[in-house]
Amino acid sequence: MRVGTLHIALATVGCLAVSWPCMGQTPSELVVEAPHVISTKIKGHSGISIVSKVSFADLNLATNSGAVELQKRIKASATQICGQLKKLYPDSADTDPPCVEAAIQNAMKEANKAIAAAEKEKKP
Repeated sequence: MRVGTLHIALATVGCLAVSWPCMGQTPSELVVEAPHVISTKIKGHSGISIVSKVSFADLNLATNSGAVELQKRIKASATQICGQLKKLYPDSADTDPPCVEAAIQNAMKEANKAIAAAEKEKKP
């Protein structure tokens, strides 16, 4: 029993040691989610959504051009995944607000945090 506990403790310490350098860094991607509500007969499942990750590791978000490019990527991703939902559920009504608009609004909350963090890091 003690050996099993020791292995778990060592594995936990090992995972922390490997992930420690990344803990202080800001993320380099965000999630764009296309919301879609449908009624189902399965208890606890009231809808489905499609998610897409948008990377901005190659962008300097402290610049206007970097922030604008991230916004373009978010819009393109939202348009694509909402289109996929529409193909999967062609007879369904659109969400309120519409899918693309909602996906962009939600993703921009995270994007604005990343942009603000980049601008803060840029200032001396």
